[in-house]
Amino acid sequence: MKINEKAVSEAIGFVLILGIVITGISLVTLYGYPVLLKEQSNTDVKNMERAMIVIQNDMKSLCYKNVPYKETSLQVSGGTLEVVNFSSYGGSINVSNGTPLFQQDYFLGALTYRSDRSTEVITLENGAVMTRQEGSTGSAMLAEPRWFYDGPTRTFAIYIMNISTDDLMAKSGMGTVRMGLEESNILSVPVSPGADVTVKYVSGASGNYSVAWENYLTGSSVGMHKTAPNEYTRNDVDKLVIKEYRIKIYDI
Repeated sequence: MKINEKAVSEAIGFVLILGIVITGISLVTLYGYPVLLKEQSNTDVKNMERAMIVIQNDMKSLCYKNVPYKETSLQVSGGTLEVVNFSSYGGSINVSNGTPLFQQDYFLGALTYRSDRSTEVITLENGAVMTRQEGSTGSAMLAEPRWFYDGPTRTFAIYIMNISTDDLMAKSGMGTVRMGLEESNILSVPVSPGADVTVKYVSGASGNYSVAWENYLTGSSVGMHKTAPNEYTRNDVDKLVIKEYRIKIYDI
């Protein structure tokens, strides 16, 4: 009896092609999809870095250009943006003129973005935009605040930006950050000859940004020296000027 084997080769070919297709889909799912998710997460983080710098510039306009009110529209993708009031944030900067006569705590609020797809955290705190990885002790400053030391006049200027809000706010998706300058205060503090100005930084609820602040405060623009953990001093100061601004976030 003669057997017809014409259909056998077609079945084997179909099985081989189907196996190749399934293998290709599996490889794309196994290796390609995580790469796509990572690229999307990186894009979301970069967009939020730029958005935080825009908000920082709006705060500078409120504080330094006498602009009463600012609005910024932004897209919060792949994570959540939250606003924490200075009274509950827990972060602070202590400033002393080197004597017991003046030692003041300035409490800070913050805007913080936390990514849902990675460990990235971006925070706008005291006029500085900073980034860190969740669970890591390291941090970096993306955009600096406005502190400076003027050598000819031996004047050290410190800018404090407090963030206030009526309620804890959080946002994902499209939103508009509405803010205004609630109050401002300028304080001129004399410094005794031989005394050092001391600044101590305390991290807040958004995480530990001690490394970022250390790199900034000990950099060339401020020129402080680390004398203890999170504590820095500046010598050759005759006049200490502290400019404090309270910025209220109405909505996001």
